[in-house]
Amino acid sequence: MRHPATGLPGAILLFASLLASGAAAAQTPTPPDSARAQTYTYTEKMPVFPVLAPADSALSSVQRFSRFINADVHYPPRALRDGIAGKVYFTFTVNAEGRTQDIRIAKGLRDDVDAEALRNARRLEAIRWEPGTQNGRAVTVTFTAPMSFRINPTPGQPGSPDSLLAPGFNKVLVPALNSWDPSRRILPTDKGLVYGSCVQRLGFSSGGLAQYVRLANLSTGKSVRIEVKPAMRSRKESAFCYALPPGRYALYRYEFSLSKWYGPEMHQEDIAKPAPTARLSTADTRYVFTVAAGQVACVGTWDFTQENAPAFVADKARLDAELQPIFKNLALQNAALAVPR
Repeated sequence: MRHPATGLPGAILLFASLLASGAAAAQTPTPPDSARAQTYTYTEKMPVFPVLAPADSALSSVQRFSRFINADVHYPPRALRDGIAGKVYFTFTVNAEGRTQDIRIAKGLRDDVDAEALRNARRLEAIRWEPGTQNGRAVTVTFTAPMSFRINPTPGQPGSPDSLLAPGFNKVLVPALNSWDPSRRILPTDKGLVYGSCVQRLGFSSGGLAQYVRLANLSTGKSVRIEVKPAMRSRKESAFCYALPPGRYALYRYEFSLSKWYGPEMHQEDIAKPAPTARLSTADTRYVFTVAAGQVACVGTWDFTQENAPAFVADKARLDAELQPIFKNLALQNAALAVPR
């Protein structure tokens, strides 16, 4: 069904920079003045963002809103250093007088980024919209909108982020892998097997949620996510074992969730070496290891206890002793050592 004013399907009316926060509200008769005011998520005529400059007159309401809300984003220095990027979603309402109210964070990235998003979003309180109408009457409409935090490096400049911040690595291009089944006896000829252990960040405050490390295959330009702490397991350290396509791998991001009263709070932490003084190779900015087809390698213990300070320990003897009874079909004593460096 298409919207009568825009010709767009209702489901994508505000898709891109402004999203309606729910399905279309049911058509209801205008309530009497004494009734409690109704809040809508979709109306016959949606609120219109004002023209703030002559050049904006050729833009749609959505485009004007997007330009305004993304024009004053100040990247928190620590978040920029940590490579934290993504979208913060916030909610707000436009009342029957066209005023913006009740601005809140709906889904954030982390505290410093969320605080900046809220500061920027509160600029809307000075904006006077043309209010939305339902059955010819001005009504209150609620929205959920994203605010983008993007890292845009200048290639070749000193201090520029490394190549893993390019768009190609910002999503999982290879399906998430299943861990290696200990009962399997034959290694795949087109993959290499890696095993190790992860010391996780949160312990019991993880709420039994899984944790992941995203790896970037520098040989193929693709990334993959492996589970380093299974769900429903809150112990500090967990072993992992995966079959990966051959190539040079760089640790890219550590992904974990903090259990809150309102649900899991997602976190992504860039895994990188201390920032170099000049633009160097990926091996100078990331922790890298190699996977060889048909071979088994120990990648050691990955310790993410300290924020932005991962440690990688070559404790193959300990891991072999602990994991050999589980992976009885693997000759772990013959495995190569491939700790990220």
